[in-house]
Amino acid sequence: MSNKYTEENLIRAASYLPSEEEKQALQSAASKNADPLSALLYADDRDTVLYGIFGDVPDYSNPDIEALWDEVLDAEPEDVYEYCFRKGVDLFQDDGKPVSGWRDIAVMLKAIDKGILELA
Repeated sequence: MSNKYTEENLIRAASYLPSEEEKQALQSAASKNADPLSALLYADDRDTVLYGIFGDVPDYSNPDIEALWDEVLDAEPEDVYEYCFRKGVDLFQDDGKPVSGWRDIAVMLKAIDKGILELA
């Protein structure tokens, strides 16, 4: 899949991806942690991208956020890509694939739209 959306002044989600060196350092530090599950946090770049863009991640214990997640899951991927683009976030990496957590980004944007979430 290629990125057919191109425009200036977009937040490029891929720019928040850690370099391979940063990723290895994070995984190494997490694996030394007393909690073995913490290493799984850096198995993909979802949280890194979400914190980079929003400074937060979706709270899926909130039923309103969970409803938005269901809405995003039911939508066609192309519709989600376009929605995020219209909201100012380009989800695509240089290889044409969306960043991990692209649905989470859509959930965060929808939560902002609906007034569920406010960012400083």
